[in-house]
Amino acid sequence: MSGNWRQQSEHARRVAFSKLTIVAVIAAAALASACSQPSDTQQAQQQQQGADEQARKDADEKAWADAEKTGTVAAYTAYLQNFGSGTHVSEASQRIVALNEAARKAADEKAWADAEKAGTAAAYTAYIQNFGGGVHVAEARQRVGELGRKEADDKAWADAVRAGTPAAITAYTQNFSSGAHVAEARQRLAALDEQARKDADDKAWADAEKAGTATAFNGYIQKFGSGAHVAEARQRIAALDEQANKEADEKAWADAEKAGTPAAFTSYVQKFGSGAHVAEARKRAAALETQGRKEVPFIDIQKTCKAAAGAMVRLMGGTTNEQDVNACLDSEQKARDQIVKDRATYAAADKAQCMRTDVYLPSYVEWLTCLEMERDVRKMEQEERFGAGPWTLPRIRPAINSAGR
Repeated sequence: MSGNWRQQSEHARRVAFSKLTIVAVIAAAALASACSQPSDTQQAQQQQQGADEQARKDADEKAWADAEKTGTVAAYTAYLQNFGSGTHVSEASQRIVALNEAARKAADEKAWADAEKAGTAAAYTAYIQNFGGGVHVAEARQRVGELGRKEADDKAWADAVRAGTPAAITAYTQNFSSGAHVAEARQRLAALDEQARKDADDKAWADAEKAGTATAFNGYIQKFGSGAHVAEARQRIAALDEQANKEADEKAWADAEKAGTPAAFTSYVQKFGSGAHVAEARKRAAALETQGRKEVPFIDIQKTCKAAAGAMVRLMGGTTNEQDVNACLDSEQKARDQIVKDRATYAAADKAQCMRTDVYLPSYVEWLTCLEMERDVRKMEQEERFGAGPWTLPRIRPAINSAGR
């Protein structure tokens, strides 16, 4: 019994150990399986990481595609800023370098084209300053050297033309004796000299015309013997001389008429032998002489003047002077002419009283003095009687003309 029990107990122990072994194996397997497979959270995280990586990669590619499509430095720079460790960072950097070089080259070419278009030393100098290492710097310096002298020449000529004076143009020829505009400068000087001469001629003629005198026209001819207005100046002088002669003739005739004496008309004939009024002057003189001889008695003034001169010598001493006799004759002739002229203003009684030939040494001067005194006395008496005038008829009494109304 005890042997069977032991056998059964051993058998049971073995069975139990086997079951425990199996359980242990199963537990160990389950534990190993649990340790070797990820949990759901880990799988989700891994999946999210994969998705993020793909999104980043997609964003990188899209950003690169956009940068390439835009193709600008700004676009590539923005890609680098947003994707500093992106797949295309190196290529983006290369693209930026290439674009900057192309831009620099394009700017160089444009600046050179602008300088050539302007074609001035200042434009080429500006190109050199802005693009010191440019492709065209050497040529630009050569152009500056060539244009410097030309620009100075052209500027000096432009200044001279703007001034427009002989002094300015002469200064240009002196400073740029082999300049591009020397021939034109000499032509301008010749034209200016000619214009100055013409202007002076015209001004002198205008001054002469403004003065309008023979002296002014003669002065013009003396200064501008070959001037444009010489012939007209001579015509003006001839016309002025003729006008002056005519005016002198008319004035002398008016003076003779105003005097109204034979001597005045005779003097006019002597001074203007070919005057417009010579025939009438002779006629007037002859008529006055005839009328005077009729109305004014004749006095031998030669005898009277010589006797008067002798009487003065006896009173004052000395000798007779021919000049005194001539002065006496002139006074006597003028007095006679005045008597003849004013004879109509003298009263008949005054003429009878004053113009007497039966006195010692009758004199026209004394007659004229007598006649004028008597006439003046009569005038004063008349003014004292009737007033200074003008005089009017007395008022008529109404009764005289009442019947005629």
